[in-house]
Amino acid sequence: MIRIHKPKIAPKKLTTDGKQKCKSHCDAYSLNPSAYETNQEKFDFASSIYAHESVKEALIKAQHQKCCFCERIIGKNGDVEHFRPKGAYQQAKGEPLKYPAYYWLAYQWENLYLSCPSCNSRHKKNLFPLQDPTKRATNHNQRITKENPLFIDCGKEDPQEFIGFRAEYAYAIDGNPKGKITIDYLDLNSEDLTESRRQKLNSLRELSKILSSAIENSDNQEWQKIADELKVYLAEALADSAEFAAANRCAIYAEFQESDLI
Repeated sequence: MIRIHKPKIAPKKLTTDGKQKCKSHCDAYSLNPSAYETNQEKFDFASSIYAHESVKEALIKAQHQKCCFCERIIGKNGDVEHFRPKGAYQQAKGEPLKYPAYYWLAYQWENLYLSCPSCNSRHKKNLFPLQDPTKRATNHNQRITKENPLFIDCGKEDPQEFIGFRAEYAYAIDGNPKGKITIDYLDLNSEDLTESRRQKLNSLRELSKILSSAIENSDNQEWQKIADELKVYLAEALADSAEFAAANRCAIYAEFQESDLI
């Protein structure tokens, strides 16, 4: 995960149709709160608004076509993910769903990200653990500012303060709970994901070795040409747009020493 910088101005679809739809949800809840709290009534969320083409395109651009959680390149194949779930929520895996969730944030720009189907539908789903569940906002009259989520909000926080990498494996820096929960609940060390990171890091490690050899041959113009090209390639691997940029940065800045310990 890396920090995501979305445009401060939300897509117009959210500030117009989304705003109206949000008001209708809030009005409906206020008329009969118990019906929504017992799931007898459900909100008719409009994916045509929160996942509108203009919204998705803005997220794809801001996230460099990557999943906000696992950093896989997904292009246009991602889902529009609600950081705070809109319909129902769970404090922890295995617990029953609770209703309603954060219905009033269903069309809020700050609550939306682009996620791969695996992270969104298989792992995160309705999970939204808080450090203190008694401070959870359960309707639109309560404030989410009292909450301390145990998922990293990559639009507001720098994930690299919470999650580091030893080669292809993510770990919670100093065992912090936010990093640990995010890694565990989103399965950021799944076999397929670590294998993809391993292949990427192996490639970077070999290129780094070639670069070292090129630098040692400073009198050879051909070697220096190769060195210049490799420096550009390795710099690109550090950029926000690079797949698995967070793992790449840890490996390159550590000169692959951590990788050798695995």
